Amino acid sequence: MKKFIPTLTAGLLLCSNAMAAPSAPITTTPTVIPQPVKMEFAEQQAGFSLREGIKVHYQVSRSELGSAAIRALMAAGITQVLPEENEGELSVRLVPGHGAEWYTFLVTTEGICICVSDPGALHLAAQTLAQSVVKDAEGHPAIPCMYVVDEPMLPYRGLMLDPCRHPLSVEQTKKMLRIMARYKLNRLHWHLTDDQGWRIEIKKYPKLTEVGGRRDETPLLTNHEQGDGTPTPLFYYTQDEIRDVVAFANSLGIVVIPEIEIPGHASACIAAYPELGNTDIEGYAPRVATTWGVLPYTMAPKEETFRFIEGVMEEVLPLFPKAPFVHIGGDEAPRDQWQQSPYAQEYMKKHGITNPGTIQHHFTHRLAEMLAPHGRRIIGWDEIMMDGSVPPTAVVMAWRSWVKPDAALTAANRGHDVILSPDSHFYFNFAQGKLPADPEYTPHGWNEAQQDWRHVYSYNPLPEHYNEAQRKHIIGLQANCWSESIQHGRKLEYQVVPRICALAEVAWRPAHLRDADEFLQRIYNEYPWFREMDINFRHEDGTPQEKVADKD
Repeated sequence: MKKFIPTLTAGLLLCSNAMAAPSAPITTTPTVIPQPVKMEFAEQQAGFSLREGIKVHYQVSRSELGSAAIRALMAAGITQVLPEENEGELSVRLVPGHGAEWYTFLVTTEGICICVSDPGALHLAAQTLAQSVVKDAEGHPAIPCMYVVDEPMLPYRGLMLDPCRHPLSVEQTKKMLRIMARYKLNRLHWHLTDDQGWRIEIKKYPKLTEVGGRRDETPLLTNHEQGDGTPTPLFYYTQDEIRDVVAFANSLGIVVIPEIEIPGHASACIAAYPELGNTDIEGYAPRVATTWGVLPYTMAPKEETFRFIEGVMEEVLPLFPKAPFVHIGGDEAPRDQWQQSPYAQEYMKKHGITNPGTIQHHFTHRLAEMLAPHGRRIIGWDEIMMDGSVPPTAVVMAWRSWVKPDAALTAANRGHDVILSPDSHFYFNFAQGKLPADPEYTPHGWNEAQQDWRHVYSYNPLPEHYNEAQRKHIIGLQANCWSESIQHGRKLEYQVVPRICALAEVAWRPAHLRDADEFLQRIYNEYPWFREMDINFRHEDGTPQEKVADKD
């Protein structure tokens, strides 16, 4: 038996006043993704039986912390958590002096005791407990006697979903949130506007969805240079649907970060309200984009444009009450229309601008000023650093792996917090090795990239050449699921799972503590859960769980 009784004061973790029946001997070793910092367990011994659920003393169930723990356990899939008048098998305590996501727990045959530094960490403890549930020798669910102390290496662990190119239903979005929660990702970056679609209801500006919520056609999956000739149905999320998704995410310990693209990737927005664009250029005829790539329509630096943005934010911010950030995009904003526009040229003269790219920084600073009174900071793709200064509170999402000097280091050296999202490792729309024969699984982007889970797992977010000051500014990492070729939810699952498992562990554990071969076995151990959740995951040989994808 491995030692699992901790040196931490025994009285602190003593949790049970019930005579719980122990499980039959447990012969299965639990595995967890991401691997906890410390995990000790008893082998070949009785554990805590879940055959009759977890009994919770009424005093615990009625306390704020205890009720939060019950909700977290149930959200993680441990559904039999039962209030009792006189018995208790669950104890929950606050232990100050640790990081916000620190937690520890002790499982004995008599009960479970969870200690957290902040109630938000209860979701992390609950997911570790849920992954530790095994069958005892009699085939009943149980948790081995075990002791865990854990906290993540990086506080921001995200996944970006893009419903702009191809719609993603509320239910499929919730399914992705469940997957994220299991592997302790805590930020959903929701890419809600782009050239090809505006997907969030703004009541003050109804044309954003009436016009921007549909397009005339979509590029073919196997030939992006040719359209399919079929108008898309109207699709956007109502504000009630947004609230529903945000509340569901919060119940799993996930905060949703909205992205509203400014000033580029704005074709759908400008098609709805043409006055927001550079109306004085030759051939001005904005429409919702029907092709992929970088497109020319960019917001004009007019006061009416800034008032429009402010009006949008007045409706967006209340929908995401827990989001500390608003992502403003800022990537791939062409300067051509500003160069061609007499109004933009006059704006440049008025403000002493010689480079049209500096106009983007006026947008960035104005947005930062708009959001600051609401306690929100901006996140922008790393192009926001081009051609000028960036507000000091801005967070930089570094995605361009090929730029020199390194975008993440450049941002850190300027004092910006950084979220790592390099296309070299974390673009989950890219290929991941051998492809299925079914053309439904054709990926988008650099097919030669071969970004399988092993490639993701090899990433080191805090390399040795970063100094201490630079490391402090690396606050997290994120994978992106651009949806040009993710045409439905089943394809999304194939692109994400099991790469999301590798992403989670890269954010959780230092590179020198990771072992890819050992990690593969933990992935295999997750296969039953993938099947239970009806996830169309990618097998090691490249085949999907489903031979032919069913459209969401």
